[in-house]
Amino acid sequence: MPRLVSYSLACVERRRHEHASQLQLSLSSLRASNASIPVVLFSHGPLAPEIAELCSRFGVMVSYQGDYRDRLGALSPRSGGAMARYPVLHKSLNFTELAAANARQVLCCDLDTIFFADVEVLFDRYAGPDVVAREEVHSGRSIHGADRAFIDEPLLEHVADHLGRAFVRPINLGIVLYNHGVVARLAALAPTFLDDAWRLMTGLTIRGFPNVDVAGNDTFPWMAEVRLRATEADRQRALPFSSNNGWIVEEIAWWLALGSIPGLTFADFAACDVAQNGELLSMPRDRAPWALCHYYSHNLERVVEWLRQPRPYATRDSWLPTLHRCTAQPAAALER
Repeated sequence: MPRLVSYSLACVERRRHEHASQLQLSLSSLRASNASIPVVLFSHGPLAPEIAELCSRFGVMVSYQGDYRDRLGALSPRSGGAMARYPVLHKSLNFTELAAANARQVLCCDLDTIFFADVEVLFDRYAGPDVVAREEVHSGRSIHGADRAFIDEPLLEHVADHLGRAFVRPINLGIVLYNHGVVARLAALAPTFLDDAWRLMTGLTIRGFPNVDVAGNDTFPWMAEVRLRATEADRQRALPFSSNNGWIVEEIAWWLALGSIPGLTFADFAACDVAQNGELLSMPRDRAPWALCHYYSHNLERVVEWLRQPRPYATRDSWLPTLHRCTAQPAAALER
């Protein structure tokens, strides 16, 4: 299985309609131009029936990973339970299975991803580096300008140096291409990644943000338990958090973990090939140049409306009418 498209899902009942809407849009667009590439969904918890039906309809393999909390607890017995209310750590816990599949190239996608061209184009065009992704929004390389409050890269580089690791420039994890079978090397990172996430979360409870009680605020529902479970030894090992957005703990932890692997090579997707956030909304549909887009969940309904724009000579939009039924449920607010 040399090439593979991978999704990961922590099954949460209150978000099942949103997840189904996003997955239907993503799979419909993917299969519109490529009916055969292997696709896998890693399910951390039981699949909702509508998501299972989508996997069956679009030929998606399902890899059941067990309950999310149990998986975290097994990998990180002392802190896993406290981190389980943070719902996105699962995305970096699937590499053992990807390595077992002998995948040489893996495109890891969030559910809020839409395809505009055959995904093989992206595999071919970016086959050189080990890891390819869009730059993190508002990092130093961002086409939208840098914001040091959102990503304090000097602090992040200092933390990497303190840990004795290479500095990995911030990348967005919504769409990441892993080449050269590097997933086999990443399979061993789970303990390091989760320990870094715990240390960052502990640091966040200590430092916090101006005028925000991170342990008592609904915006960060996992922080109260982190503060409760953290010991004095944990607080001594805490890492400073280099962002004003507590929802990107998993991204920062993954950048730090990647820095522990010697010799990894990195590159950015060109913004003209891969769009992110609301970038596609700034251009008429008939002028869109991208191969795919990670549009961010809060843009779901705006993206559906954008997709309905008429296009001259369009021949492959037969999947669009099904989206109306799928998006009837209001999309939840973006959590990161």
